[in-house]
Amino acid sequence: MAAEPGFDWDQANMRHLARHQVTPGEFEDAMSGDPIILHYDDVGGEGRWMALGATASLRVLVLVFTMREARVRPVTAYKASRKLAGYFW
Repeated sequence: MAAEPGFDWDQANMRHLARHQVTPGEFEDAMSGDPIILHYDDVGGEGRWMALGATASLRVLVLVFTMREARVRPVTAYKASRKLAGYFW
């Protein structure tokens, strides 16, 4: 079984999450639950994913992230709309 990747946190990405009332712990929790990939794009030569994930408390989040050196680099996250949350359940 492969080890789960670590997360690349700094003040900038934690501030982005905080603007949307999402904690780093919620982001990691939602990523650990097999999120649904919604979209992929190349932004400035770096792959960027948008996914839908749920926390253990069943809060459904839109997760935006990239991969850097086999680590998940959160970009931002926010509460999913009711319509998007419906796709998760």
